[in-house]
Amino acid sequence: MADFYQTGVIATLHRLAPTNLDRLESELNRYSRDRPIALVLPCLYSELEGVALPRILEELKKVRYLRQIVVSLGRANEEQFQHARSFFSGLPVRPTLI
Repeated sequence: MADFYQTGVIATLHRLAPTNLDRLESELNRYSRDRPIALVLPCLYSELEGVALPRILEELKKVRYLRQIVVSLGRANEEQFQHARSFFSGLPVRPTLI
């Protein structure tokens, strides 16, 4: 089985071992030339204040094969939503939808 499998518009990644990461990213870069790739990133507002999400964003800044990032933000009021927009504005992928 390949490292990723697609039955429709959503692909599932499998076997993401560190030894295969370079090959997988190379394949994703190649495929993204013909088929745009988007990332759906679910998160709660409380995760903006944790240590994991800022680290994830730093890694996402290095990714070159994403055409779009969609952040599915849960449990946020209007003020928190505005803060989240600012928080995710540093991502180089445009558009980043929240």
